[in-house]
Amino acid sequence: MIIDQTKIDEGVSTIIGYGGHNILNCIQCGACSAVCPGVRAGFPLLCRNLIRHLLNGELEEIIEDSSSWGCQACNRCTEVCPRDVRPQEVVFAFRRYQANQLAFSTSSVTSQMNLFETGHAVYTDPRELRTKVGLPAETPTSAFDDQAKQEIQTLINNSPMGELGLF
Repeated sequence: MIIDQTKIDEGVSTIIGYGGHNILNCIQCGACSAVCPGVRAGFPLLCRNLIRHLLNGELEEIIEDSSSWGCQACNRCTEVCPRDVRPQEVVFAFRRYQANQLAFSTSSVTSQMNLFETGHAVYTDPRELRTKVGLPAETPTSAFDDQAKQEIQTLINNSPMGELGLF
């Protein structure tokens, strides 16, 4: 592998810009990967491996990999990290970069469409169950608030996601 310091600097600054502020603290100890359910499930570019690629300046080489979308946001990686890298934040920073470049997993399209339509990425209609247990049928969330839904739709339409024409 040829080391290209310009690519390394660009990759690191990009991830820091998207919220992975402590990426340079990583010493590649693997503590994060040892506790990561996504790594155990077989996603190859989570935690230590993702950070290694990013620190090697391989941002463009891994942009299409969907592993980052396998992160369950359990935060175990951050809890065990001895260097305060906050690996979950690095993973989410990489996701933001991917989304900004319109290189996100097709598995996330359904949740994005749900978010646009209901204001919730994961949504099931709660009215029947809530009525059965004596609660008001409609919850005070965007699912039943047209103004809130419209605000969410405006944000999505004015983001790189809006350029996809899915909504």
